[in-house]
Amino acid sequence: MNQYGEPIFRDQEIHATHTYTRKFCGCMSLQGGGILACLIWLGLNLYGAILSFQDRSPIFSYLDHNALMVQGAVCVTFLFAALFALFALIANKPAILRNAHRTMWIVVFIFIINLFIDIILFGVQRPQFNDWCIDKSRNQLDDNVNITLVEQAQSANLYNCDKLWEDELKFAIVLFVMIAICYMYWALCLWSYAQKRLYFFQPFIPPHFGPTGPAAGAMPPPHGTLMNLKPQRSDDLERGSPDITARAGTWLSSMLSRLALRSRPG
Repeated sequence: MNQYGEPIFRDQEIHATHTYTRKFCGCMSLQGGGILACLIWLGLNLYGAILSFQDRSPIFSYLDHNALMVQGAVCVTFLFAALFALFALIANKPAILRNAHRTMWIVVFIFIINLFIDIILFGVQRPQFNDWCIDKSRNQLDDNVNITLVEQAQSANLYNCDKLWEDELKFAIVLFVMIAICYMYWALCLWSYAQKRLYFFQPFIPPHFGPTGPAAGAMPPPHGTLMNLKPQRSDDLERGSPDITARAGTWLSSMLSRLALRSRPG
């Protein structure tokens, strides 16, 4: 209902045109899917942070210590961002959702860039990986094994370290593509839900009627409706507005005409 008691008919509008941005994975509500994504983010980043601070990587068998510390810090940051997004989805307030999806986009890009740098670093540090692999395998061999035979067979890749490095690099590349697609899509769903809440939160504003008439394309008010005009300020009265000046001029002209008619003889 508008201000005149008449019903207002609005066309059915949607905040997104594609099915996968209106529904989480095309089949689930955006709020429920966002909560599920936040729970997955919490579990994965908690696991990654714990392993990183233990000098272990959830993807690679060997990685530089400094890279692991940076990865742990990024996972902790992601952990807090996911908690904030989870709180925003539960609170379901447009202002909090807007800040949450912006924060999540920033953290997702930082995480993806850090993972890409780790993959490049793992590929560059292949000699260090081979040395670590050989030492680790040698320590796990039985003491009865002939050490001379082991040293002679190192050039023949006795421990399959080259094969392990290639497999881990391929696995990391595939995992990077999957993480980039999933994380960016989940952040997109969070953004879509925030836009939905902002869109439907805005109230409908009736057409505005100015002093000179209704706005362009607006319906005129019904008959008998009084329109409240803006009160004039004191400075406008002092210097005289165009309407007051015109009225005063008309009144003076009429008075002078009447006096001229009366002053004429007979």
